[in-house]
Amino acid sequence: MASITLDKVDLDYPIYDLNDKSLKRLLLASAGGRRIRHPVIRALNGIDLSVRSGERVGLYGPNGSGKTTLLRTIAGIFPISGGTRSVVGEITPLLGLSIGANMEISAEDNIKLLLRIAGIRPTAELIESIWQFTELSETMRLMPLRTFSSGMIMRVLFSVSTAYSPNILLLDEWLSVVDETFAHKAEERMQDLVSRTEILVIASHNIGMLERICTRIVRLEGGVIVSDSPVGASAVRGGTDRMAS
Repeated sequence: MASITLDKVDLDYPIYDLNDKSLKRLLLASAGGRRIRHPVIRALNGIDLSVRSGERVGLYGPNGSGKTTLLRTIAGIFPISGGTRSVVGEITPLLGLSIGANMEISAEDNIKLLLRIAGIRPTAELIESIWQFTELSETMRLMPLRTFSSGMIMRVLFSVSTAYSPNILLLDEWLSVVDETFAHKAEERMQDLVSRTEILVIASHNIGMLERICTRIVRLEGGVIVSDSPVGASAVRGGTDRMAS
């Protein structure tokens, strides 16, 4: 059974200035046996979060609240500064649609490439299904991705990245990058994907969408969890039913 457990997790970002990046300064410090200390910003503070198989958790909060940072911490991309992180199950972090894509090769070759990166065999049937979902013309299929508009690129990347069933799925603001004419179809695809994964953790500013697909919503402010509520509870839209300790 998949699970995610964060216990009193802190994450600090070091702050570098131009002097810190001076090669001469670094070499002199190294020769003298000195360790350069950098000031830090605490991006996450005392995060307690437990997610079990079958749960769909939405992360909600203003810009800079820590939503994306928390997703990347769960994924293991950012090493924690304090506390403990425990994950049981394979994580699929879809935190940037363009990660792994090659703008110089064709749309179809990108589909094959991204499927292989995900460990999925790119069969002709799967590739055809993905392309049909994009609703793009056949003539564009063999064109380099760099010739596509940003909306068309997002259609291709969204379609291929939601075509398989992950164990633990992490998503970051996906529907906000899909063009308006494709948004309804994309949300239906998202709901189907949610039904096929054990655990979903998704960060978004779209509270309506979170309430439709999630079982609980975690609200963050300034790197702190200020509420963790089942969908439908009054705390979801701004209350603080469970203040972080």
